[in-house]
Amino acid sequence: MLENQLLKQFKNQFRTHGRVFSAPGRINIIGEHTDYNQGFVLPAIIKQRFYVVIAKRSGLDPFPIVRIVSSKTNEVSEFNLFSPPPKQWMNYFWGVMKEMEKRGKEFSSIDVFIFSEIPVGAGLASSAALTTAFGKALNAVFNFDFSLFELAEIGQATEHNYIGVKCGLMDQFISAFGIPETFLKIDCQTYDYEYIPFHHPEIRMVLFNSRVKHNLVASEYNLRRESCEMTVSVLQQFDPEIQSLRDVTLPFLNEHKDALTPIDYKRAQYVIEENNRVINLCEDLKNNDLSSLEYLLYASHEGLRDQYQVSCPELDFLVEAAQQTPGIIGARMMGGGFGGCTLNVVEANQYDQFIKVMCEKFEKKYLKTAIFYQI
Repeated sequence: MLENQLLKQFKNQFRTHGRVFSAPGRINIIGEHTDYNQGFVLPAIIKQRFYVVIAKRSGLDPFPIVRIVSSKTNEVSEFNLFSPPPKQWMNYFWGVMKEMEKRGKEFSSIDVFIFSEIPVGAGLASSAALTTAFGKALNAVFNFDFSLFELAEIGQATEHNYIGVKCGLMDQFISAFGIPETFLKIDCQTYDYEYIPFHHPEIRMVLFNSRVKHNLVASEYNLRRESCEMTVSVLQQFDPEIQSLRDVTLPFLNEHKDALTPIDYKRAQYVIEENNRVINLCEDLKNNDLSSLEYLLYASHEGLRDQYQVSCPELDFLVEAAQQTPGIIGARMMGGGFGGCTLNVVEANQYDQFIKVMCEKFEKKYLKTAIFYQI
């Protein structure tokens, strides 16, 4: 069992017993870039998880010291809570602890061993799984009283304040609240949520990696958010009650189109239409109706490509290739964009053949080995 192996590795490394905590990565069925616009999203957890093994350090350090060992390198990295860590990736751990400090919590020294099954840069929310798992670990070993929702907020604040990504709360929320064989409809205005069972053995999903590693800090992710906020500030001149694009209808947007730049208009149009797609799909799924899945997935991709402009040639190729491959039900780019993965919903009886054909198409086009994830 994996957890037993991790506990053994931890004891070999630190000569003490640890405790294991984990959190899953996620896919997003539909509802991209709607979370920070207070809209609707429909994520689901995947089987791949981020693991944290943790124990308090014995002894009296003058100030809290954190030692972290990654299973990838087996090297010990160390930081304290009074200055930024020497390595960029450690800011996730430092940030979680600093955010808990802001909320009145205190720490002693700890040892941490980390292991991840989630590919980095594939759009599977590996960083949200990290902050959620680490938050759960700290919450338990120090007997803090943070709720799952508060841990999600701490993870989001870590991204905002220590990584520089002004993300919404979706990734952290699904990592904290998700359960298997279930989609989670989240209202990102109120954070009400609804579990929507999805048990369809006749359908399987697979992700294809564009092999373009996105970096949301360096990408235009934050610029998209600023564009949406700019649109809201303009539309508030006509209706002061508007707080986000969630409050804007398409007729209202079209009525005041001339007050917006063409780019801001297209991006707002996409967000409003994507919210409608999430609502429509959820209603269909609750009625056990999958007939709209194909259209809505392709429409989502087209909106992300043409209106929100966060796709890339490799993602577009993968969606177009899937559309022409037997067994496909629907496909779209998934995640923040500019790389990462496509989500492919496939008939189970053609699943293996679909993957084989898609690998051949990708390798012929890009002369690179195709990478896919079965979820």
